[in-house]
Amino acid sequence: MKKPSSKFIRHTAITFAARIFRIFLGLLSAIIIARFLRPEGRGIYSMAMLLPALLVGFGNLGFGQASVFYTGKKKYAPKNILETSLVLSFILGLIAILIGLIVIYFFGDRVFPGVKKTYLLYGLVLIPLQFAIQFVSCLFLGLQKIKQYNFFGIVQSVSFLILLLIYLVLFNYGIKEAIIANILSCLFCMIIILFFAGKTVDQFKLNIDKSYVKDAFKYGFKIYLGNITQFLLYKADLLLINLFVNPLAVGLYITAVGLAEKIWLVSQSAATVLFPTVSCETDAKKLKEFTPTVCRNVLLITFAGAIFLFLMGRFIVILLFTNEYSDSVLPFQVLLIGVVAMSGWRIIANDLYGRGRPEINIYISIISVVLNVILNILWIPKYNIVGAAWATSVSYSFAFWAITLVYIRISGNNIWDVVFIRKSDLKFYVNMARKLP
Repeated sequence: MKKPSSKFIRHTAITFAARIFRIFLGLLSAIIIARFLRPEGRGIYSMAMLLPALLVGFGNLGFGQASVFYTGKKKYAPKNILETSLVLSFILGLIAILIGLIVIYFFGDRVFPGVKKTYLLYGLVLIPLQFAIQFVSCLFLGLQKIKQYNFFGIVQSVSFLILLLIYLVLFNYGIKEAIIANILSCLFCMIIILFFAGKTVDQFKLNIDKSYVKDAFKYGFKIYLGNITQFLLYKADLLLINLFVNPLAVGLYITAVGLAEKIWLVSQSAATVLFPTVSCETDAKKLKEFTPTVCRNVLLITFAGAIFLFLMGRFIVILLFTNEYSDSVLPFQVLLIGVVAMSGWRIIANDLYGRGRPEINIYISIISVVLNVILNILWIPKYNIVGAAWATSVSYSFAFWAITLVYIRISGNNIWDVVFIRKSDLKFYVNMARKLP
């Protein structure tokens, strides 16, 4: 087996450890929200958070990924990228807020039935903060400052958990305060990011490099289109469940989704490091062997985790979220199929991003979104949130196999190299285990 470089393994291990910690913190936060807001309250909170997530997803134009790409290629100075990113986050944030106000006051009752306008308005405050966090933290990823990049996420998760403990557990407040906790945690995270940015780039100010904006938009817009379709693939089911059923069903479904996606830990860690690694790699032979090794091993580990969670699903859901969430168990088990498939998709997609071929992800994601929406419309009215879970798993699986077939044509690999584990991989694990104390 072609072993990944020690640098890649080290950076992935750091990211993996950080994500484990963040998953633990996020799980605690989810338990607090679920227990203190109850299923319906959690559903309303999730829908209120969906609006800023949609606006940020639709408004980022791929500038974050472009920051990683051009920092890795060393075409622009980090200072220029940082300064431009801050200006862009303010401009795009303002535009997104204005669009959000239009949605809330003219279409809110139809798009977000059962959700108070107050909650949606509070959620808009998150938008410029999330833009800035996304754009600037990607600079550190492009510089391969993996420790700092992961530290920012930990800061946000810790501060959010602490604020939830204060607002919901200590003072027994409600949905509005949960949203405020989210806002304050993002604000604190942004302050920390700017502090580290000041140490990395001396005397930066608000400025815009038009040449960088042009190149970043040209490259990033392709990723942006792919991200939009991918985002819709992740979130369309929530809107349709709220439309066809009610916020209570959303609360039950988001619990299943949040728990199932925890096994993305390995693929997210590897993909985060893979993107800048591929962007910087100039040896075609190494590139051909590297990504398949990462992909098939990520699939193996994720599949093993999914089997365990499937068998322990009912026990885990009821233990963490109480019997009120027992209807989340079957959707959770169904979603595991799609989550495994999407873990492989994420690895290959980031390889293609690093090669400068993001348009491939766009085409596949668009077809997957259309498939997802059609299946949700057909299955949610008949099978409720279980139908939504099946629609998601089918569309995720389609996306994985489609991108895999395209990737093997581009890279010159075969499907066995990319998907299926080798004896040499297993020997590698055995050797690693023997080295443990």
